Amino acid sequence: MQSKAVLLLSAAKIFDSNKSVVVLLMSLLVLSGCALSEINKQAKTVENAGTILGTVKVNSTQKGPIIVERFRFNGGVYFSEDKTTASDKGNYNFSVSPGSYYVSAYIDTNSDGLYQKGEAFNYYGEPTKIEVKFKNTVKVETIIISDTPPPGAEEIQSTTKLEAPEQNVGLVVNMNAPMMNSENYTLGLWRPLNFIEKVGGGLLFLHEYDKNKTPVLFVHGINGGPKNWEKLIDNMDKERFQPWLLYYPSGVRLDMVSDYMLKAVIELQNKYKFKRINIIAHSMGGLVTRSFIKKYVEQFPEAAKNIGLVMTINSPMDGMASAASGVKHSPIVISSWRDVATGSEFLQGINNWSWPRYLDYHLVFSYSNKENGDGVVSLQSQIPTKLQAEAVRMYGFSNSHAGILLDEQFFSQFNTILATSSLK
Repeated sequence: MQSKAVLLLSAAKIFDSNKSVVVLLMSLLVLSGCALSEINKQAKTVENAGTILGTVKVNSTQKGPIIVERFRFNGGVYFSEDKTTASDKGNYNFSVSPGSYYVSAYIDTNSDGLYQKGEAFNYYGEPTKIEVKFKNTVKVETIIISDTPPPGAEEIQSTTKLEAPEQNVGLVVNMNAPMMNSENYTLGLWRPLNFIEKVGGGLLFLHEYDKNKTPVLFVHGINGGPKNWEKLIDNMDKERFQPWLLYYPSGVRLDMVSDYMLKAVIELQNKYKFKRINIIAHSMGGLVTRSFIKKYVEQFPEAAKNIGLVMTINSPMDGMASAASGVKHSPIVISSWRDVATGSEFLQGINNWSWPRYLDYHLVFSYSNKENGDGVVSLQSQIPTKLQAEAVRMYGFSNSHAGILLDEQFFSQFNTILATSSLK
C-alpha cells in the first residue's frame, strides 16, 4: 500500500490545473488502507469488464422494436439483469463483468419495454450459456426470431430482476430525494460499483412525462450529479420544456456511460414516441454526449433525426494532459481518467468522427484573465479547431468551470437558444 505522503505527492502531480480534483485526491489521505484497497479493486473490476456482441434477425410478421435481454441463471430461475434495443441493423452489445450469461430477444409489439405472451421471441442457443472472461469480447451466433416460440420461452421470460440503472429509466424523482445528495457524486467517482448498488442513478424525470413538452436531457461531468443543474433548470422555460437528468457514476469508462445513455434514450423514444429531444452537457459530460451521438447516428439513424440540438459547456473535448499525468503517476487510477486523458483511444474515436450536418451543435466555453481557460479545462481543449467548424455557433463567458452553471447571462443565452431551436 502506498504511504499517505506518496499519495499527497501524487495528488500534486495529477490535475495540477484541476483544483477540484486535487481536493478530491487529497481527501484520500484521510482514508484507511482498506478503503484505498477497495477503490483500487473497484477500478480494476471496471477495467476487466467484457463484452457480449450479437445480431438479431427477424422472420416474423410482427412489428416493433427488438428488445434483447441478458440473463443469469440462479436457483433454477432465469433472472433478467439488463436489456437493450437492437440497432436498425439488428446489432446489440452488453458490457459485463466476467461470468456466465444467457441472451434472448423479442419483438416489443406495444413498445412498453416488457415481454408479453404472444410477442415473437427466441433465445440464443437452447438456451446456451455464454462464458465471458476478463476483458473478453464474445460474439454469439445470430438469434432468429420467428412466429413460432421455442420450448420454454414463457418460463425464461417470466422473471425480471433489472439492476437499478435499468429500472430507473424514466423514474420520476424529486431534486431533494436522498439519491440526489452530492455526497453520492464522490461515491460514483471513487466507488462506482457501490454507487450502482446503493444509489442506482439512471435517466431520471423530475415530473411525469408530458407529450406537449420537449425533453431537455442534462448530462453532468466528473464528480457531478443532478444538483449541478438545479439553478439552470429553475431558470428554464418549463411551460415548453421538461428536464430529464442522466445520473451516472463518473468513475466508470465513458463508453459504458454512453452505451447506457443510448439504451435509455431509445427505450424512452420507443415508449413515448417523442419527436424532439435536446441534450445539454457540462464538462466530461460533453465527451459522453459526443460518444452517445456517434452511436445514435450510426445505430439508429432515423431516430437520431429527432435530436433538436446538442450543447456542450466547458467540456474537455480535446482531453486533458493532467488526466494523462494522473493515469501515469497516481497509485490509484479512476477508469474515466483513461478516457479523458489527451490522446486517449476514446477521444480519438469520437473526434475522428464527423458531426452530422443536420444536427445543431452549440459550443459553450468559459475563460478567465488569470487562468488558461476556465481554471480547470484549457481553452484549447474546450474549443478545438475541428469542433469550432462543426458548431453552428460558439458562446464565450467570463466565468469559472463550475461558475458557468450559476451565471445569469448564460441562463439568458441558454433560454434564447432553446426558444430559437424549437421554432425550427
